[in-house]
Amino acid sequence: MIDYIKKYTKGSIILSVSLIILSFFLIFKPDISLQVLFICLGCFLLILGIMHTISYFSSPKEFKAFSFELVEGIIYIILGFVLIFNPNIIKSFLPIIIGCWIIINSIIKFQLAFNLKSSDNPSWPIMLLLSFITLILGIIMIINPFKTLSYLTTICGIILLISELINIFEAISVMKFLK
Repeated sequence: MIDYIKKYTKGSIILSVSLIILSFFLIFKPDISLQVLFICLGCFLLILGIMHTISYFSSPKEFKAFSFELVEGIIYIILGFVLIFNPNIIKSFLPIIIGCWIIINSIIKFQLAFNLKSSDNPSWPIMLLLSFITLILGIIMIINPFKTLSYLTTICGIILLISELINIFEAISVMKFLK
């Protein structure tokens, strides 16, 4: 179990470092980073849609009656083309998406803080406080979007950076406790 937690924590740190790199692009090159991000996401959805469509047509007849592969494939293909050729549609939803991500992450960290409390870990109050801070930041992102997209993207990058730095701190705290 401890090995699983260590492996999970290392994966969490790697994901956080990747998201920190993304946050720097969002902060310093907001317009370009959004264009690239949405085009990449569009390409991913397009490939996923093609894979689902191929899976539908290559599956046995008896599975097709209960399969939604074709519908999923078509939806992913349409979303992929929309993102590739018109990424501006999604730009307005980015703060809400990132805000939801941060809120969900902070709720998970609340539980982790209380789990650490029951294990008599002395760092649980700090983790609880940091989880509360990230929850507030996520709520701010959803409730109070700013007027210009570039400014909003920069703010999203800063909040994502803070959130991921907190996640790295929490992951390191967990790993130290497990040693």
